[in-house]
Parts: sequence; C-alpha cells; structure tokens
Amino acid sequence: MTPSDGPKERIRCKASYVVKKPAKSMSFDLKCASDAYKMLFSAEIEQDGTSISGNWFESEYRQGGKIYGTSSDGLVEARVEGNTVAAFVEIRTKANHQSFALEAPGAWASEVAVELDRDGK
Repeated sequence: MTPSDGPKERIRCKASYVVKKPAKSMSFDLKCASDAYKMLFSAEIEQDGTSISGNWFESEYRQGGKIYGTSSDGLVEARVEGNTVAAFVEIRTKANHQSFALEAPGAWASEVAVELDRDGK
C-alpha cells in the first residue's frame, strides 16, 4: 500500500466471499491492516453477462459508492466511485490465487496491491 503521506507499507489481508446466485450475484469483505492503517472494505456485486455493477462501503474511513466494470475469464476490471474518491481496480483469479490492484490518484492510499491465496481449510 502506498499512503499519500508516506512510504509504501506492507499490509496483511483476509477476504471472504458469499456467492448468492452463481455467476450472477456475490458479496465480499476485504479486511487489510498495516502497522499504521486499517481498511474494512465490503461490496455487493451483480453480474449481467460480462458487465458488473454494485455498491461498496469502507467502514474505517466511512466512504462508499458504486462499482461498475467487466468480468471475464478470471479478470475483473472495474471503476470504484464515491463522493470523495475514484479508483480503478483490477482483480485476477487463477486456481487458488487472486491478485488485487487498486489505483486511486489523489486518495489517502494511492496504490494498493494484494496477493491472496485460498486457505485449504
């Protein structure tokens, strides 16, 4: 994570997903923390063909808004917008690995990159 007020920081994350309608609807929670920051991001997403849309909320900084973009063959490319923030998100999924990259120029965290591996439990 690259905060606007300092150098890059290592973060630790956990993600949980709930599929509501296979290939149509899901919710997820992403909890991340560094030594100085905490982020609790949740979203509800609907998919229609390759188009996705939904709502998001980050509870630590009390920000929320809309998500829209595309999802196809393990790649999600989306725009996340709120009243005071706009970001581009790319999520790649392959087998039990997922990479998450967020770019939000001018935001408190201008870049966030997360590598996730599914727990075998």
